Amino acid sequence: MPLLSSMAANWQKPLPLLVAIGFVAWIAAFRHAPLSERALFAALLVIYLVHQIEEHLWPGGFRQFANSHVFKSGKDDWPVTIDGVALVNTAFVWLPVGLAVLFPQTLRWLGLAWVGLTLINGITHIVTTVRLRIYNPGLVTSLVLFLPFTIFVLALEISRGALTAAEVGLIVLAGIVLHIPVAALFVVPYLRRRPAAG
Repeated sequence: MPLLSSMAANWQKPLPLLVAIGFVAWIAAFRHAPLSERALFAALLVIYLVHQIEEHLWPGGFRQFANSHVFKSGKDDWPVTIDGVALVNTAFVWLPVGLAVLFPQTLRWLGLAWVGLTLINGITHIVTTVRLRIYNPGLVTSLVLFLPFTIFVLALEISRGALTAAEVGLIVLAGIVLHIPVAALFVVPYLRRRPAAG
């Protein structure tokens, strides 16, 4: 248990090193085919790591931001907890995108669904800032990386006949649906305890 707690508290610290390794590995592996679907999924993973740095390392504070400004819970670690953040950012991001990189044909739609998730994540960061009129950790990489990259991927896939407009719509829908279990992880315990707090 102490090992798991330590991992949950410190998973974000190796992110800069992982980004550097991922960037070099991407160039080495895909310099001759940078627009293959495998290359695009690998780039998505590296880009997501950069986004996670902004959210959880520098400047960081996404967990505290969500608890303070979204849930208004008055607590730094509830309902968005250290353990929950670690679970979402590793098992729900690294694992599926990594599997899509390893098996780009078999798990093509898994990779494309996470392109949709990334697009919706970026939009969510922007909408949150517009609504609250305050910076939220993850906003810059959403504007500079998430939106341009995901829109480029979807447009590229359409242009080469690999996706139809209807399939892009399904990918965007998948991106929305995939946010439901993530939201539920934090919203459900919040709703359960909210009446007692009142």
